[in-house]
This record gives sequence, C-alpha cells and structure tokens, in this order.
Amino acid sequence: MNRSERRRQEAQQGIGHYAGRVAAWLNEGKVHQQAGRLADAEQAYRQALEAAPDHPEALHLLGLVSYRQNRITDALRYLAAAVAQQPSAPLYWFNLGVVSQKADRREEAVAAYRKAVALNARHLEAHVNLGNVLRDQGELAGSIAAYRAALALNPAHADTHNNLGAALKELGRLDEAVASYRRALELKPTHVEALNNLGLALMEAGTLRDAVASFQQALTVMPGYQKALYNLGVAWSWAGDEAKAVDCLQQVARAKHDHGKHVAETAIYRSRVKHDCEQIGYLLAQGRLGDDYRPYLTSLQHLRETLERDRSPGNRLPAAPDDLAPIAPSFNRMLYCVPPARLEQGALNPALDVESVEARYLAKKPEVTYIDGLLNREALDALRRFCLEATIWKKDYENGYSGAFLGDGFASPLLFQIAEELRRTFPRIFTHHRLTQAWAFKHDSARRGLNIHADAAAVNVNFWITPDEANLDPDTGGLVVYDREAPREWNFKEYNSDQNKPKILAWLKEVGARAVTIPYRANRAVVFNSDLFHETDRISFKDDYPSRRINVTLLYGYRLNA
Repeated sequence: MNRSERRRQEAQQGIGHYAGRVAAWLNEGKVHQQAGRLADAEQAYRQALEAAPDHPEALHLLGLVSYRQNRITDALRYLAAAVAQQPSAPLYWFNLGVVSQKADRREEAVAAYRKAVALNARHLEAHVNLGNVLRDQGELAGSIAAYRAALALNPAHADTHNNLGAALKELGRLDEAVASYRRALELKPTHVEALNNLGLALMEAGTLRDAVASFQQALTVMPGYQKALYNLGVAWSWAGDEAKAVDCLQQVARAKHDHGKHVAETAIYRSRVKHDCEQIGYLLAQGRLGDDYRPYLTSLQHLRETLERDRSPGNRLPAAPDDLAPIAPSFNRMLYCVPPARLEQGALNPALDVESVEARYLAKKPEVTYIDGLLNREALDALRRFCLEATIWKKDYENGYSGAFLGDGFASPLLFQIAEELRRTFPRIFTHHRLTQAWAFKHDSARRGLNIHADAAAVNVNFWITPDEANLDPDTGGLVVYDREAPREWNFKEYNSDQNKPKILAWLKEVGARAVTIPYRANRAVVFNSDLFHETDRISFKDDYPSRRINVTLLYGYRLNA
C-alpha cells in the first residue's frame, strides 16, 4: 500500500494523523454552514477531501452545501459519490432523494427514498417524501402506502394526513379523503391547505354547503388565501350565486394582476407586446381609455420596435429592466375590465336541436361532436366585446397565444350562465358534471396555436367567437381531435405538457389513432370527451386586432370520475 492509499484509508477509518485533520475540517465546515457562511464551509470540506478524496461524509457535506448554493448538478454529483462510498448510510440516500426531487429527476428520487427506508424503516421524512414524489408521478397506490407507513411512525403528523387525503381523492376515494382531511384538521385546526382540500373533496362529493364553509374557514385563518378564494368562487357558481362567484374570482385576479409593482420578468414575449400594443390602441380608439394612456401606448410601440429588430429565434426574448419599466401597467394592472352581465332572455340559441346533438355525441365512441350556432346574438356579441376590451390577457405561451383563466379576470355572470345553460340543456352529455375550469385563448395570427394535449376533466366544450370573415381559410383554423383517450396511468404532466408532444404522438401512432378535424366557424362549439388528445388546426387569420382567433374552453367534471 503506497502512502496516498494509506492516508486515505486512515482518514476514512478515523485513525492516524490525517483522520484528525479531516475531522477538524469537517467540524469547521459545519460551523460555517450553520452560520450561513457557505463559501467558507465549502472551502473546509474541500480541504478535507484533499486529505481523503473519497471520504463519504466530506462528499455528503459538500453535496449539501452545494445544494444550499443552488448548484444542483454539483450537489447530485457529490451525494452520488457519498452513497457510492458508503451505501449503508440512509441519511445519504435521503438527501440524494431530496436533491433529485428538487432537480425533477423523480425516478432517481424514488429510488433514493426507497433505499433510505429500506435501510431505516423508521425514517419518517423519507416515507413522506417518497409518498409525495409517487403522487406527483401518478403512482397513487404506492403514494398511499408510503403515507400510511409514515403515519404508522407518527399518527399525529397533520401534513401527512392531508397528503394522504390528496392521494385518496385523486383515486376517487372521496369518503376516505374527507376522513383524512378531517383528521389533519383535528390535529391542526388552522391547517389552511387541509381546509381548502376538504372543501374540494366535499364539492366533488356533492356536499356544497359544507364545501363553502370549509373554504370560508380557510379564509378566516388566512385572509386572502388565493387557492381557497378561487375555489370558493367556483363553489358559489355551482350554488347559482354568480355575483358572489365573480366577486371571489375578481379578487383573485386583482391580487395577481392589478397592482403597481415593477415588472419582475427578465424576458418578454414578442407576441404579448404586439397584442398589448394593438389592444391599448383599440381601447383608446373606442374611448374605453383616456388620453393619459397615450404615452403608455408609445412606450409599448417603442418596445415592440426594439423586439422586432432582434432576429433571434423564438418568441420569448431577454429584456433589460429599463425597457420593461415603462410597460408595467400592462403587466401589473387590469386597466379595463367590465364583466358582461347575465342575460334575462338566456344565452344559448333557442333553436338548438338538442336531441340531435345528444344523439350524435353519444353515438361516437369515444364521444365527439360539434354544435353550430351555440349562442344567441346578444350573448355572442357581449362575450366577443369583453374579450376584445378586457385587459386580462396575462398568461403567455411560446406559440404566440395569450390566455385568460377564471382567476385572471375572465369570470363573468354571462360566462357562468352559458356554462350552466349548456349543462341543463344537454343533460345526456353532461349528466352530473359541473363546471370546474374555464378560459379563453387569443391567438397571434402570425403564429401557430395550441400543441397536442388532453385536459383533466370529463367533458370539454371548446367554442369560437371571432367572425368568420377573419378566417382566410374556411377549411382550417379549427380543432383536431384524436379518437383515442389518454392512457389512464399517465399523469397530468404527461398528457398536458408541450414537452411531452413526441411521446404523445408516438403513442397515438402506436395505437392507430385517427384525427377528426373540425374546421373553424364562428359560434361553433366542439364538445368531446376531455380525455381525447386534441390540438389547434393550422391557423390563417387576418393579422389585425379584431381578427385575432379567440376560443373559449369550458371544462366539466373530473377525469377519474368520467
């Protein structure tokens, strides 16, 4: 054995001169790390590794300090080396799982947590984290088993009862989910997440009054709690109180988008700046905004010209703070938003052939059909005017479209009226399903539309409101729906992520899925099983503000209960 190997062996076995030096450096590093002096801690750990290059605790501690410095790749490398040197240390495996989870390397995190609990069955945090990762992956049975193992060690762990409830709810085991949430609240009555989750489970179970009370209790504990306020708004819409529903959802929207903070983004979408230039100009021309907003329009136009000079590919570009500061009102204020009111004479077209529509929908397996002339003229005009005028388009996408969701200002008495009239008019399609989400997308005519995806619901209604004369090709511009449901074992990120497009297309090819193309028509609604993959067809619309393609989506029910 040469000198270097002897030094390393002595240091790792805790004997000899170098072992004492290594221990001193490790202790020094821990003191620095506890005091927040991360650079000094790192230097001490590196000195220990110079004396003993494979020392497992030095590698472990260096991995932890790298993690705290947000150097995730380095942290993974050091922690992997630590477990390689000492594979019997459950703490090393646990921390490797934590960092792998942070890096969104879920399979590696699961493997690390499983190893940690195999080595130490009483490692509570490892069981809890294993349950969380498995739930994120959609492996609900494994998640429930991990949570139950954690609760066997500590039955008074309120967070784990809450997490167990969430996994049970996703499996549709609502009674057990409610019991888990209630147990969490017995242990911690101020657990706002459990109160919110209990409300959601009670809504799904049909106990609407208790659901409302649970959301209200969450808001008593934490006033302004956005999740509970949003869900309370949806619950009020189910209860038929559209005024309260819109009030809750507008509070959420204004908290998100109606403040005077500086723009925090370091990049901006070309399509968003183009849209806001067009919309502010439109509002000024219509007299919806006063002349004091003309300098703001000028700032937008200057920024648009700056972005257009950039020949870089892609829609999202880096932007300097000085360029973004003048446009803050667009990003951080709802300059104009007047939700359309409920219509006393109804919103749907009274001439709809209900029996024929329901028969066509139910005859298809899986279900898909379309309805022409969905809304009456007054409802269509009011909704179109709202989408053109309301400055609620805050969610941007690389493909060049902007979104407005219920919690972004899109909620209105008219929208809830349309959603409820649809449900009541076509009972054989919607059965017991209620509105769970709604949004609109406004497209940039120079870019493509939504990529292929499926939605987490039972029934999807997608309808278009831009006039037909804006569409330059009447054979396209609509929706492509594939006649195969998303696999039940896929989780939301798998069937609803742009990054998963290759996987989705490969699966559709493998199962021999066929595409059903429904061309664009104003006031046409496509109604389909929400599990079906779908995407926007090729778009060719006039490139001016009133001609932007606008689609409205209403989701009903829950995926697992379809």
